[in-house]
Amino acid sequence: MIAKYIRISDKSQHIDRQVNDTDKLYIDVISGKTKFADRPQAQQLIQDIESGLITQVTVHEVSRLGRNLLDILTSIQYMHDKGVNIYVHNIGMHSLIDGKESPAFTMVVTILANISQQELATLRERQLEGVRLAKEKGVYKGREAGSKFTPAELCGKHPDIIKYLQRRAKQKGKSYSIREIASITKKNASTVQRVSKAFNELGGKFYYNKLVDPFA
Repeated sequence: MIAKYIRISDKSQHIDRQVNDTDKLYIDVISGKTKFADRPQAQQLIQDIESGLITQVTVHEVSRLGRNLLDILTSIQYMHDKGVNIYVHNIGMHSLIDGKESPAFTMVVTILANISQQELATLRERQLEGVRLAKEKGVYKGREAGSKFTPAELCGKHPDIIKYLQRRAKQKGKSYSIREIASITKKNASTVQRVSKAFNELGGKFYYNKLVDPFA
């Protein structure tokens, strides 16, 4: 059986681009920082692999498996040991060719996994710097009572929304409205509104100008 493993960070994210005609879906709504073996649906997938039900696992991109190089390579090796082939859609590569590990796949995936890990570390540094700058300006409120995320954490969870908020902040002419950003990113307007509020609490234009633009 071919399985499709999908990981998204929150329920507002769309999975349409990650879904195709596979036999069974395993969908985790969880942070990429969580180890693969600690995720509920990944655990179910592992159980089915142990039962001999799965012959191939398909993921849209390497980062769906995790954000830690060692964890990703460990998960891949586990599947190989069980005779399970892995197909990464966005690079169009299988991990096993005629039952043997593909050196090209290993090389490419190791590079991409390392990049994914570095992106997470960079994002964390950017969040901390944003908090520091916001505190200096006196606009940082931290986590409100009853809220789930701090402004920095909320912004970090929605880089696609932040991209357009940053563009809106720096452009003097064209400005993206909340509804436009929601339509472009395919997320709820309420989510965009919350992220916009968090972005402003982190300094808005100042946060954008002082930090590296990851979408440039």
